[in-house]
Amino acid sequence: MGSSAKKVRRRAAGPALRYDHVPGARTSDRPRKKRGGKGGRDDEGERGSWRFGALMCLTVLTVVVLFGLADLAWGETLWGEVAPDWPGGGYGFAITIGLLAPPAVAAIIAPLTRANWKKETARSIGWAVAALPGVALTSLLLLLCFGATRPKRRRRGPECFAHGEPCWIHEQYPYLWLPGLAAAVLCAVVGGWLVHLYLKRRRSALTAPAKDAP
Repeated sequence: MGSSAKKVRRRAAGPALRYDHVPGARTSDRPRKKRGGKGGRDDEGERGSWRFGALMCLTVLTVVVLFGLADLAWGETLWGEVAPDWPGGGYGFAITIGLLAPPAVAAIIAPLTRANWKKETARSIGWAVAALPGVALTSLLLLLCFGATRPKRRRRGPECFAHGEPCWIHEQYPYLWLPGLAAAVLCAVVGGWLVHLYLKRRRSALTAPAKDAP
């Protein structure tokens, strides 16, 4: 045979296209500026979040302490002394608790939704303080609900059947939770419907001048 075939080498691909640097354009080597610009808004937001967390922790701790003190002071006497003389007896007392529960929760949520800790820290603290009455009322209602909860059988003792205690309450007022739960649901539905009507009328009042304008 003749001479061996020559090995064919693949031609290397050409170098990648190079682009000229445009003055003022951002490159990957150049560090990016932090968002927020002048004034350190990110730092202010972090400080506002820290203050909000500290305030919430302090509020929760205060509520827990007050809840424990209220339980020691009034937990054993509220149902035994107040419920029998309440209009409607124990059932009327449970309905009253159910009707107060949605407004109490709304009194907490409404002020806190208007707080803006990043932009208006001082005003947000005022809104948080405005929510404290709702927190106190909710804690009292929870105290009443826990006071009417019957413990499990293995944890029941002779004192559970004493006057005003959980076992005595459920013997005097069977199905105590039913009217209270029904009242809470009814109040929440009616309250939500009224708020919806109010917001709807407010929107229509704001859009009416724009429609009448030439």
